[in-house]
Amino acid sequence: MPEFKQFIRNESAHRASYFQNAAQEIAETNLRLLRSVSILASILLIALMLITPFVIPGWRPSLQHLLFLPVSLLLVFLITRYQKSEIHPPDWTTGLCLLFETILFLFIMAIDILQAPDVPASFMPMLCVSMPALLILPFRLHYGMILFFESIYIISTLLLKTPATAQYDIFNSIVGIAFSISLAQIMLRLRIQDYETRSHYQKLSLQDALSGLLNKVACQEAASEYLNRTAPNTVCALLVLDLDDFKQINDEFGHYTGDALLQTVGRTLAQAFRASDIVGRFGGDEFLILVKDTADYTVLEQKCCTIHQKLQEAARNDCSLQTTCSIGGVILNHQTATFHALFKQADNALYEAKAAGKNNYRLRYYQLETQ
Repeated sequence: MPEFKQFIRNESAHRASYFQNAAQEIAETNLRLLRSVSILASILLIALMLITPFVIPGWRPSLQHLLFLPVSLLLVFLITRYQKSEIHPPDWTTGLCLLFETILFLFIMAIDILQAPDVPASFMPMLCVSMPALLILPFRLHYGMILFFESIYIISTLLLKTPATAQYDIFNSIVGIAFSISLAQIMLRLRIQDYETRSHYQKLSLQDALSGLLNKVACQEAASEYLNRTAPNTVCALLVLDLDDFKQINDEFGHYTGDALLQTVGRTLAQAFRASDIVGRFGGDEFLILVKDTADYTVLEQKCCTIHQKLQEAARNDCSLQTTCSIGGVILNHQTATFHALFKQADNALYEAKAAGKNNYRLRYYQLETQ
């Protein structure tokens, strides 16, 4: 029993994480499925109205058919227009899914209930099976709505159909819902596993395996994205950190010790900066930090001093090494610059720090380069 409770808690945590972290992806998937289903429903309805009179002599479209056709075509139009828009808020997409299901449920119930009282339902059981497993919606919200409509369906069936037919229809619809719950949960679990697998490999593709920080490509892309998004009044500082005499450490103590030192540097930098800042290993023994929304020279000076102190303590405690670093930084204060321009000036400041005797830092304000 405790194992089962733990399993349920883990599943609930996975689902909550999935719906929170993959909200936009879920919205896009639902939107594509919704458009396909709405078009298919309209085509099937038109085909039903055109072909059935030849198969069943004397059959004519009911009022429900005539009402649902323009509504379904209007839904196709609205969903298509919404899909072509640039922004698809997840909440809006969920609302559109629920609106479509509501209209479809009402139409199917009207067809199945308002026909002859002794004719069994044709569409409701199929709808109960297919729709919940098709769209990706929160369990409580989705099945709360389905159970609400099922309650209306049961009451209406009991009131308007013969007892034998009502019993048959209610049994089929309940079996359909029970089956759909199992099917929907299996499909949701597969989708969560697929998302978690893709997220894992995406994280690995962006992460430096040794330091645990962003790798060079991910670091450069994240920094460029921030600079482009905040232009033309960007406020930030780009710091380039380089370990002093790292080659000598590798030669004297071996690459295993050198790798351990890089791991220590990664942990130290990750702890020294905010989660919103961009921290990565740029290659070899060189690290890069983009400090967002900070252009205060004094604050950045204190940050450089803190890094020097914490890095020396961590290297001494973790690796039994006396290690120093040099830092070069460039400050962007309500200006516009590309990543390459910023990095070039920060790298020049780093060389100045190295030339000043290592275990040093140099900070500069960004200077617009003249052609």
